[in-house]
Amino acid sequence: MKLHELLTPDRIILDLEAKKRESVIESLIDLLANADEIEDADTVKRMVIAREHEVGTGIGFGVAIPHTEPGPFPKPLAALARLSKGVDFHSPDRDAANLVFLLLTPDKMPALHVRLLARICRLFKSDTLRKKLFKAGDPGTVAEIIADAEADFPELMP
Repeated sequence: MKLHELLTPDRIILDLEAKKRESVIESLIDLLANADEIEDADTVKRMVIAREHEVGTGIGFGVAIPHTEPGPFPKPLAALARLSKGVDFHSPDRDAANLVFLLLTPDKMPALHVRLLARICRLFKSDTLRKKLFKAGDPGTVAEIIADAEADFPELMP
């Protein structure tokens, strides 16, 4: 499995208007719920927001990865929002996040959860990649940019 397989164009929101991290998280979960990928969106929102309040998920470079511990999900799920204005996700570098990934993985795949988090961190440290994502005009282009960036990376095993 590769990250780009989870980030299809229908799971990407561009230029999301939000002022709080909870609003960004809710928008991403609603996106997955509307695609029938999540049965109980309210429970998932509570899980992710509770995790976010324990420890901020900003990783630096204007990127955040809200997530929960592996949970009651049928398969790995991801969604991406490019924000029109940065939102504070309590990043170590104190920069607001403009690219926000939601990551949800099944209980039975804890190793994949860690590997996906690591892949996101590794990919999005690239200033070049982040600049390309901000220039992209549509979700399909964003998905292609991520797929190209990940092309030489190995498959992630559950």
